[in-house]
Amino acid sequence: MNKQEYLEALNKALSGIPESEKQKTLDYYTEIIDDAIEEGEEEASIIARLDAPSDIGRRLIDETPLRKFVTEDVKKHKIDTLTAILLAISSPLWVSLLLAAIVVIFALYIAVWSLVISLFAVFAALVCSAIAFLLATPFVFAEAALKAMLFFGFALISIGLSVFLFFFSVWCSKQVIRFTLFLFRKVKESFVKKGSAAV
Repeated sequence: MNKQEYLEALNKALSGIPESEKQKTLDYYTEIIDDAIEEGEEEASIIARLDAPSDIGRRLIDETPLRKFVTEDVKKHKIDTLTAILLAISSPLWVSLLLAAIVVIFALYIAVWSLVISLFAVFAALVCSAIAFLLATPFVFAEAALKAMLFFGFALISIGLSVFLFFFSVWCSKQVIRFTLFLFRKVKESFVKKGSAAV
């Protein structure tokens, strides 16, 4: 693959990405290739050590803020006068519905994080109870050995449950974060697909 082919493939991989980001990336890779050619390196070896255009496209989707995709999409779609008037007249309805949808989604997201935080709270409570049982065991032992063994057993159970709950809580947190990133990626990709279709 030569410079021209690489840049064409990169341009295709970046279709749908905001124009400013796309041009910046194309200029950056053009400069890298040109600088290496000036230093006497062959085009094929330069291209071989560069990232694949599809990888660059995916990385750029992840790094570009969602705001830029939305702004670019709004710029591309000109609204005629009649549509603008209809949107203005119906705005009390669609703005209310849009805000309600955003609030519901946000509330669900907060509810999911509340569950995760609750798991961490239960973990903290189990750790505190394990410490309390361990500290109480010697004092209870003076009164009744059987009761002391029971306290020690509760302490061990609390420690075991807290260890399990800690790892489960961390796993849940990671899943929520992964799902959030996945949703953001899908929203960005929908803008990229629309942009590619418009080209």
